[in-house]
Amino acid sequence: MPISKLLNAAIIAGCLFAAAALVAGVLADAYPALDIVNNGLPFLVAGLAVLLLLSLVLRSRMLIVTTGALLAVALAILIPNLAGAAPKAANGAERFLRIATFNMWGKGDLHEQKVEDFLAETKPDAVVLEEVRWKHEDFLERMKARYPFQAGGHGLVILSKHPIVDKGRLDRPNEPYWRSLIVNWARLDVDGTPVDLVGAHMARPFYPVQQKSDIETLTRFVRSRTGPVIVAGDFNATPWTHKLRRFSAETGLGRLNTYAPTWPARWRAIPLLQLLPIDNVFVSQHLAKIDLSIGPRLESDHLPVIADIALVE
Repeated sequence: MPISKLLNAAIIAGCLFAAAALVAGVLADAYPALDIVNNGLPFLVAGLAVLLLLSLVLRSRMLIVTTGALLAVALAILIPNLAGAAPKAANGAERFLRIATFNMWGKGDLHEQKVEDFLAETKPDAVVLEEVRWKHEDFLERMKARYPFQAGGHGLVILSKHPIVDKGRLDRPNEPYWRSLIVNWARLDVDGTPVDLVGAHMARPFYPVQQKSDIETLTRFVRSRTGPVIVAGDFNATPWTHKLRRFSAETGLGRLNTYAPTWPARWRAIPLLQLLPIDNVFVSQHLAKIDLSIGPRLESDHLPVIADIALVE
């Protein structure tokens, strides 16, 4: 079979796959399980761009029109979903807080030592840690020298250099204690300004009903707050999913990470190329983004996120 015919068949197959994925993504509002497809929307756009170029090489009008139309639809879906980023702070704005968030899924003393070294180097004012287990008790005890104020325990922990004046947790109903936690939150006294720091770990997209319920629970909690709010953690969803877009719209929080991938950084002992920005920081209108950076590999399947935040006067 000539190469042109093989290429033609491959483009048609790619178009059929893309069309099915786009339909699934559009239906995600009504069927939450389909929102998992939207995590890959940028890759779908890139793939359709390649198919369009190949169609141009083949000079097939039908394929050019088809791939071009699908690409236009994909962009029309993706671009509006990128709205909701936090405003940038004015040039020269003073840093109010540096927040770090990191999923502690890892093993061994080397993992904990790398996390300690990372925190010593980057010096965040407060840290949100997900996937904290009983084995991390000694690590948390050592951290008290640098972060004397702590909230939470198994699952989610907040470490702070600033006093914690109030704290609490949100749980999934009818679940065992060890897998019920959605949110740990702490109210920090930052030089006289109260700030609610909310540590979040949403369910994986393979459990779409639970993930949707988790985000709705988080949304209700954030909407009950009146002062400055920071939500940081592992959302198990990208910013362009329906669930996170709705979260931003209904809470008014702006996200700090739109494009910087944080997962998957490894599989067991094998380093991987991270592809998806599922670890994020959101801030209320009282706050603005100075900078956001992604940290190094710390023997986890996630990379840490560091956010510098300004207070809006």
